[in-house]
Amino acid sequence: MIGALQRRIYFVACLLVLTAFLAANSRPTVRMAEMGEAINLETLIPKRIGGWVMDEREGVKVINPQANAAVSDIYQQVLSRHYVNTATGNVVMLSIAYGADQSYGNDLHVPDVCYPAGGFQIEQRMASTPTLEDNISLPTRRLVAQRSQRREPLTYWVVVGERAVTGAVASKLTALSYGMQGIVPDGLIIRMSTLGLSDQESFAEQDAFAAEMLRNLPPRWKAKLTGV
Repeated sequence: MIGALQRRIYFVACLLVLTAFLAANSRPTVRMAEMGEAINLETLIPKRIGGWVMDEREGVKVINPQANAAVSDIYQQVLSRHYVNTATGNVVMLSIAYGADQSYGNDLHVPDVCYPAGGFQIEQRMASTPTLEDNISLPTRRLVAQRSQRREPLTYWVVVGERAVTGAVASKLTALSYGMQGIVPDGLIIRMSTLGLSDQESFAEQDAFAAEMLRNLPPRWKAKLTGV
């Protein structure tokens, strides 16, 4: 009997073959990134989000486990900020990456892959669907990454085109479905992480921050960042 791991390997292999075939035999011509107003992450995301304020001190930055060269090849925009909770002093590290072309070979790199590539061990993986606002329930992934003494619980979600997805396989399948309609989708990956809190405290802080961030966005961009 084929085990679960073998079935998954077989499925991914078939998916890669299908992706390569479609890439070679179809040429989407409509670029979603060129439809409507262009996104500008630097001006879109406020420096004050509810009770969190951006730390603008020089040298304060989010550590990205991906190499800078890889980031610049895949993403056209990357926003990395620290936000300090003025009531508690807790820090949320926010990273948003935008790729204008999610066709074959330009997939968003999810933390499940890039954190281990950066020397982290993933101790926990779980799916979650928090209700970040009254009518927005997002499919998210939660990870607990560990490297030496650094323990980093994180929450992330991915939007391909206008659809929220979870994981690399779902992201690729969604991009393929757009491609079969002649559309080159764009994509976003939104990640929040915290240090120095318990895992559950971290996830609660991240959810509260995400809800407040979305609440501060205009409806069009809220939809863009959530796929809802």
